[in-house]
Amino acid sequence: MENLSIFWGKRLVGTLSRHTKGRVQFKYARQWLKTVGRPISLSLPCREEKFPPALSTAFFENLLPESGVRYILAFNNQFDKKDTFAFLDRYGRDCAGALSIMAQGQEPDLTPWCYEDVTQKLTQALDRLETSSDQRQLYLEMQPARLSIAGVQDKLPVYFKENKFYLPTNSGSATTHIIKPMNPMFPGIQRNEAFCMDLARIIGIRVPNSKLIQMGPHELYLVERFDRKILPERVARIHQEDFCQAMGLPVDRKYQIKGGPGFRQCRSLIDEYLSPSAQIRAEMAFVLVFNALIGNHDAHGKNFSIIHGSEFTMAPYYDLLSTQVYATLEKHFSMSIGKTFRQDRLHVNAFKAFAEDIKLRPSKLAEIMGKAIRPVELIYKAVLAKHKKEYGPAPIYRDLSRVISGNIEQLKTIQKALV
Repeated sequence: MENLSIFWGKRLVGTLSRHTKGRVQFKYARQWLKTVGRPISLSLPCREEKFPPALSTAFFENLLPESGVRYILAFNNQFDKKDTFAFLDRYGRDCAGALSIMAQGQEPDLTPWCYEDVTQKLTQALDRLETSSDQRQLYLEMQPARLSIAGVQDKLPVYFKENKFYLPTNSGSATTHIIKPMNPMFPGIQRNEAFCMDLARIIGIRVPNSKLIQMGPHELYLVERFDRKILPERVARIHQEDFCQAMGLPVDRKYQIKGGPGFRQCRSLIDEYLSPSAQIRAEMAFVLVFNALIGNHDAHGKNFSIIHGSEFTMAPYYDLLSTQVYATLEKHFSMSIGKTFRQDRLHVNAFKAFAEDIKLRPSKLAEIMGKAIRPVELIYKAVLAKHKKEYGPAPIYRDLSRVISGNIEQLKTIQKALV
């Protein structure tokens, strides 16, 4: 029977065994249970018995790239696209959170600061992406053999220092940032996210530090990883998991309309594990209103995460951008507001139902809405002007202004009806 070893730093957490159809089964190591006793997921509490394949696979496949990237990686490596075990064996050295996944009998090389300067390779990869007629992706162009990054959007985990980019050469040297390139299918998406994250930070939402950087003719969105911390002696991994992992949901159920979590399920998770839960629920409501203001319809269960520290805490908010500006993208919310999945169909009763789902009084939700709407209305044009001045004009700024302006008026009407 094939097995993989799961490490948290130097310690063996447990093993993954191959199950049928590429699925996996996880089992905690006895020594880990005896001496540490920390779960790697809220869906995988500490116990001696093996976990079922469905639950084990749900957690670990959520560490992997999705959609087209996964298919191409499977083709290039000549294994089945559903073979979670093979993907983890190949790409599990540096995952989101604190875990490293190794072949059985191997141990992680924890020698720190072992990196390869890939700045020139990165520039060449970006050149190929720009001139290619097909839809290549940066992650595939760079071929980071032992790195994994979850999600559909094109991105690459890197170690970034003094305007240079590095990839680790061993499992003990973690990445510190994620870069996202321009995308011809969604013009200005890197500026879109940089602006929305900046606006979120200014109105008080906890977000990672991020910015746009220029590499010759190429513009990249660069964001700090909140699951990494640079220490004098090394880059430390901080364990975290997204809400889908915490709920034991597979990656194909991240959207509520496909059986994924809605705000009621998120609230239950918060109430059970996070403290102070009332404050976190109010914070999530604030982020929901912000997403409705910018037109972010893609805030799903994998866009909310929990940090595993001395206690469970809510991670900073990430992947905040306007999908509404792109006519070809899905118009449905990933999580319904009440029972409403469409921005153009939002009404006061949807927010009353949302208030019940998130366990807030409608008057409290109205107060939270006002605290989000007013500052966005006051400053979004100034923030757009700042970005245009710093990075140069672009059509995306006009589109963002149009979308946000319309959404402000819509939500102001709903907020007044809630009071």
